[in-house]
Amino acid sequence: MPILIAVVVVGAMLALGALLMWQGWSVARATLLQSAQDSTQAMGRLVDEKVRRLMAPASATLNYLVSDPVMFAFDPGERLERAGTFVQILESIPFLSAAYVGYENGEFILVRPLRSDAVRASLDAPPDAAFLVQSVEHDVRGRKRTVWHFLNAERTRLLARTISDTGFDPRTRPWYIDADQSPGESLTAPYIFFTTQNIGVTLSLASRDGQAVAGLDIDLTDLGDELKTLRLTPNSEIAIVGADGNAYAYTDLARAYRRVGDGVRLSKLAELGVPALTALGAANPAANRPVSLDVDGSSWFGIAMPLAAFPVGQLKLLMATPDSDLLAGIRAGLIRQAWLTAGLAALLLVLGWLIGHRLGRDLSVLARQAQRLTRFDFRQPTVRGSMIREIRQLGEVLGEVCTTIQNFLATTETIGKEPGLDNMLEKVLQQTVASTACSRGAVYLLDSRDGGLELAAVAAPAARAAPGAPLPARLGIGAIAGEGGDLVPLAATQGQLLQPLTDRQGAPLGLLLLEHPRDASHGGAEFRAFAERLSGALSSAIETRRLIEAQRKLLDGFVHLVADAVDAKSPYTGGHCRRVPELATMIVDRMTQEEDGPFKAFRLSEEERHAFHLGAWLHDCGKVTSPEHVIDKATKLEAIHNRIHEVRTRFEVLWRDAEIAHLHRLSAGADPARSAAELASAQAALRDDFAFVATCNIGGEFMTHDAVARIRSIAGRTWLRHFDDRLGLSREEERRLGAASPASLPALEPLLCDRDGDIIPWPGRHPPVRKGDPANVYGFDMSLPPHRENRGEVHNLSIRRGTLTEEERFLVNDHVVQTYAMLKSLPWPRHLERVPEIASTHHERMDGTGYPRRLEGGKLSVEERVMALSDVFEALTAADRPYKPAKRLSEALRIMAFMCKDGHLDPVVFGYFLTSGIWRLYAERFLRPDQRDEVDADALAAIAGAGAPANGAP
Repeated sequence: MPILIAVVVVGAMLALGALLMWQGWSVARATLLQSAQDSTQAMGRLVDEKVRRLMAPASATLNYLVSDPVMFAFDPGERLERAGTFVQILESIPFLSAAYVGYENGEFILVRPLRSDAVRASLDAPPDAAFLVQSVEHDVRGRKRTVWHFLNAERTRLLARTISDTGFDPRTRPWYIDADQSPGESLTAPYIFFTTQNIGVTLSLASRDGQAVAGLDIDLTDLGDELKTLRLTPNSEIAIVGADGNAYAYTDLARAYRRVGDGVRLSKLAELGVPALTALGAANPAANRPVSLDVDGSSWFGIAMPLAAFPVGQLKLLMATPDSDLLAGIRAGLIRQAWLTAGLAALLLVLGWLIGHRLGRDLSVLARQAQRLTRFDFRQPTVRGSMIREIRQLGEVLGEVCTTIQNFLATTETIGKEPGLDNMLEKVLQQTVASTACSRGAVYLLDSRDGGLELAAVAAPAARAAPGAPLPARLGIGAIAGEGGDLVPLAATQGQLLQPLTDRQGAPLGLLLLEHPRDASHGGAEFRAFAERLSGALSSAIETRRLIEAQRKLLDGFVHLVADAVDAKSPYTGGHCRRVPELATMIVDRMTQEEDGPFKAFRLSEEERHAFHLGAWLHDCGKVTSPEHVIDKATKLEAIHNRIHEVRTRFEVLWRDAEIAHLHRLSAGADPARSAAELASAQAALRDDFAFVATCNIGGEFMTHDAVARIRSIAGRTWLRHFDDRLGLSREEERRLGAASPASLPALEPLLCDRDGDIIPWPGRHPPVRKGDPANVYGFDMSLPPHRENRGEVHNLSIRRGTLTEEERFLVNDHVVQTYAMLKSLPWPRHLERVPEIASTHHERMDGTGYPRRLEGGKLSVEERVMALSDVFEALTAADRPYKPAKRLSEALRIMAFMCKDGHLDPVVFGYFLTSGIWRLYAERFLRPDQRDEVDADALAAIAGAGAPANGAP
């Protein structure tokens, strides 16, 4: 056996090696010739692309230059002041040789960088001169003159020199003529620059009014160095040739550019002294078509490719490569392959002998594998493809056993760990088909809407596609009973197993379908018993995931119910609890898609996003504890109703008292005119005072000290009460009045008063929100007013800003405390533990002065900062608030920008909110058309300081 194996292996190796060498020579030769053609074309595209990259920034700069005031400056002094523009252009684009403008009157200004001592010496420039500004202008007598200004690197003028008239007129230059006659940019043919003696082109563009033309000289001399890196082989010759026969670029610059006196001229192609390129140029082949050349008895491969970056026919790339270079690698490879084949043959003689001896060791390996199975090690056997049939069969059986056990364990693991029902079904079905050696499997799930069965997953062995006829997408419920035979037509060699899937109560869940070969292993009761047990585990997993999904939907529905209840509680804030989570979710979802910027690393898992979703919907759930008359308080005197009507009644009483006093004076014989004047004066004062009180009741941005003093003065007036104010009171009102004895009637009452009964104390102990309170277990840090409410009329009318007293403001703010306390008391699962924080931190400030816990920005997550921004934006733009009008977009965003500046909102999140345009999408969905005005996002970002992260922002 060892000798036989060695001889067969070595003989086959030698025969295969010879065949491969012959085929490799034929194929490699054709492939290399084609590759040479493809490589040359690719090199031409590289050179073309390089030229395009040189011209792209120059084109953009030229368009910028034609908009510069220098294009419209017809005074030489003004042009010289704008020389800094040319300097900036030349400093930012190193390959530019010069930048200039020619004018309709023949005047001209040019700025050229002096990048070498040789250039400075040729121009007799100062040693520290960095730029030459050449101005062709007319003097006061109309004579043309040329003035050279030398500038240093700081753009300070070092020297000015007047040159005699050279006769230069920009209007006669090709770049001026081409730009003046064409609507867009013009590009000249390559030529040698006079000053630098480098190869380049000129890009020019006329101004919009046609009175000036700007030009940029683009240096292309590095194309020669680029060609050195593009040679196909070390002996390849490559050059760029123009339609005039000149060589514009070659790997040896000294041969491409020839000196003539003090100047330089381009060499003709024949003057390069390269016979292969001369022959290729003479052949003048079609573009991109390879040709064979005979150069001095040697075969060469040649190709010509036009450069598209230049006008048609101006430049083309020529490359010539000797055939010997292309095929030398093949010959060397064949020789190496022959030696390698001989060496391998000798090695295989030894290896064949050793392999023969090792065949007997395969049985020992299989025995050890069987022993590993008893130790719960189910890795695949290490023996594969043995030449001994018995060993091979035993290895295959052990492999199938290991595969079945591994698939079963993987199925169990998938059922236990995969959260999604669709993914779980697909993976489990794939593993089931593999472990049972079936040809196809499918799972149908019961549709609770119509009682039918819907196809949920299909799987087949990975090595082949699902065989047989397509499975129906829907089935009747009767398919679970196995009535009607096979679901689809099957081949004679195929069988089908239908296994119902039921829950713990025996109710149908779906159907497991397995198609299998009609053989002994699948025809016995063991296979059906295995499928039945597997379907039980699958049914349990399906039932569990549907219960989880139902619980999640129930939780989401309950959360939405709470939010809707909060909105429904107050007709003036309806929709707030829906709009805020809508906006917050829009922002967070967009952030998770960012690949750049401050939020490129911000990502939320599905569970984290669900937690944010719940927190956003529950952010105002504590408002269920807030008094409606405080939440909806539209005027200062409003409690359950607007008490301005009671105050007006008292003024009515005083009005009639004034009329009665007037009648009494008349009956006593007083002067009628004087008495009428007193009546008119008193009634005018009453009318004015009531108008002032009513205005104060509405509330505004700010109430002055003088206004408060006038309220107290009005309150000092009295009226006479004749009825007992203790009659018809509730028990709570009687309790607040206490044991104080009632005043005797008739009693003088102040026009506006703060009674003892207006003070509503805290019920029981004070809310645990103050820092240091032992009962404050959640870390709240809020100021607590001494009373729960103070409904005193003077107290309320003296509110400086808005309509809420300090006590009522606390009751409004207390909804966040209640939100946090209520949500913290719930047994949240681990992945939803952050819901209370997300829901209750939308009134915290970046500077740590917010409520309820005075958290600084560094302690607020991105989601919590987004909630704060969303809550403010919705509140400013909401059109259903009784105490304020809806803000327009520009007003709301400007207020938010100043809130960022003042340390309230996160400027980074606000900046992202502006730049992402989410505010515009929200406005289109939720705001009235009259609120959608123009917004200057850049100005708002500057106000907010949104350019850099602040106070712990990401």
